Amino acid sequence: MPLELQEFNPVTDFPEVARCLFESYEDPPQKFFHVFFPTHGTGEKAREEAIEEAATRLNLWHTHDPSSYWQKVVDTGTGKIAGGALWNIHKKNPFEDPPPSQVTWFPDDGSRRFVEKALYNHSAPRSRAAQRPHVYLFIIFTHPDYRRQGVGQKFMDWGMQKADELGYEFFLDSTPYGRPLYEANGFIYVEENVNIPKTDKPDEKWKEIEDKVGPFTFWLMWRPVGGKYEEGKMIKRWEKS
Repeated sequence: MPLELQEFNPVTDFPEVARCLFESYEDPPQKFFHVFFPTHGTGEKAREEAIEEAATRLNLWHTHDPSSYWQKVVDTGTGKIAGGALWNIHKKNPFEDPPPSQVTWFPDDGSRRFVEKALYNHSAPRSRAAQRPHVYLFIIFTHPDYRRQGVGQKFMDWGMQKADELGYEFFLDSTPYGRPLYEANGFIYVEENVNIPKTDKPDEKWKEIEDKVGPFTFWLMWRPVGGKYEEGKMIKRWEKS
């Protein structure tokens, strides 16, 4: 089953890639996934509705974000999508004039307030470190059936080459599961980000999602232009006084 990095077709691929995304983050379960792609309710019907909503929203995000670039790795023997990646290729500082956003995938109650805080916390380290054009790996996943077969490395090879072609730095937020891949590719730790949304007046819906998700940790990681970091010889621009 040869695996091949292919161009993404936004007209046809989002339903399958959304299903692959869910199956990837369900095995093993990762609580933070609920913040970005929730399942409201229980049972197979609720899960199918969540996958459908995710496909629609991913398509909408892609359509309205000029920095968005999707890829897929395909099993050429079966045609099945083995993994996906969403890149943001920022040709200008994305934090200078960020577009307005709304957490439409949660009802307008405490759960939405929690997620708004969580997303703000999630982006805060990069907003301090990456105030310039850069490549950002927003989403990456491999279906459980295709793990340890080089799917993630195919995405990373493309991303590192693209960043170097553009003369850009490369940032990503790593989960514990992703760290070995990024470390093997020479990424440097910038900041540990323990995400604990806070409010003075949590309502029941806030408490409910707080119990479900709990604190979750990402690590902002960085690769300089060209990929060769030399301690003491290279300036980390976010550390400049």
